[in-house]
Amino acid sequence: MRRGAISLRARYVFPVEGPPIADGVVAIEGGRIEWVGPARERAADLNLGNMAIIPGLVNAHTHLELSRMPGDVAPAPGSSQDEVAWLREVTLRRISGEWAPSYAGNVERNLAAAIEAGTTLVADITTAGMSWGAIAAAPTRAVVFAEVIGLKRHRGLQTSGEAWKWLGTIDHEGQVAANARPGLSPHAPYSTAGWLYHNAAGSRLPLTTHLAEMPEELRLLEHRDGPLRAFLEEIGAWDDEWDPIGPRPADYIRKGELRDADWLVAHGTYIQPSDFWQFRPQASSNGRRVAVAFCPRTNARFGHHAHPYRALLEKGAIVCLGTDSLASSPTLSVLDEMRFLHASDDSLSGELILTMGTLFGAWALRAETAAGSLRPGKSADLAVVKLPDRDEADPHMLLLESDLPVVATMFEGDFVAGSWQGI
Repeated sequence: MRRGAISLRARYVFPVEGPPIADGVVAIEGGRIEWVGPARERAADLNLGNMAIIPGLVNAHTHLELSRMPGDVAPAPGSSQDEVAWLREVTLRRISGEWAPSYAGNVERNLAAAIEAGTTLVADITTAGMSWGAIAAAPTRAVVFAEVIGLKRHRGLQTSGEAWKWLGTIDHEGQVAANARPGLSPHAPYSTAGWLYHNAAGSRLPLTTHLAEMPEELRLLEHRDGPLRAFLEEIGAWDDEWDPIGPRPADYIRKGELRDADWLVAHGTYIQPSDFWQFRPQASSNGRRVAVAFCPRTNARFGHHAHPYRALLEKGAIVCLGTDSLASSPTLSVLDEMRFLHASDDSLSGELILTMGTLFGAWALRAETAAGSLRPGKSADLAVVKLPDRDEADPHMLLLESDLPVVATMFEGDFVAGSWQGI
């Protein structure tokens, strides 16, 4: 049951919209944050000790229904895996129906793991809304994107029909699931016909798509050949009459009515510099939102060249973080992604990395008024992270240069993973 009022004290509080507070307190009332500040100004009900209180983490790109592939071994450090070969294996397993019986169980298990890892807002891509029931009932916020896919018309009609059938069961006024919203996900330019993108944009729902994910995608869009075409022909998914929306990945979010939709772009590794301006919030006169969900460990697994997150950020774009699925990433922990990113690029400030894992993702999902930072009036969605027994000039390094876990997760003022009694 939600607590009427409780205040938590910790070694550090990281509000995100302000500097870290040493020996800080977060006061909560009625499921919302009532006050944030130093302990010298307010007594606390519960002293957590050598912990950090951070906003609940935002996983801006994942596939909860997928699991680790049998026999999967991540590439050794310094090596990488061919992404088209990996995609072929995942697709063949899905086509065969091998994974289908385990989807529902995967969602429940993976969602629980994500919440235990401090996640309180998730963007999940799922088959025909399959993950909706578990997510809508869970103590988390979410946008659930039903995937539409198919270059061939009959396949596109099948997947879009299934997605729209699911959407017809959802109460768009939010009475069915106060913290979950439905969306659509045209899978990717190399797998999804242009008319499916345009239909999705016409829905006025939030949209996500895999875009500029691999060099083979660029080659297919521009020349209609290469490894992706060979793969699509092998599985019977290629359409000789396919007419891409344009020769550049960014065409898929900027042509016609596509430019009026909210787009959460998964990966974006090969976005061209001349297109960076398309991802700035101020480039949209109608208030639409475009953001890039970067998955650092998945990007490294496939040996992609350096992701342009820094250049995008410098151009004013919003770059948030995701874990992708367990089929490509070892965990569903956004904190693990943050730590990996810091280890890969220690020139990024800890403040920025924490913002990418929290407030930027909340903004991308239009949830920033409720989540993403510790500010009075917002929902009391937060994570408690154990800190090492040392000092740092920058307290963010206590979070990022450590392997200590999230020990508790709070959603709307309730501890929903871990236990305040056991801290």
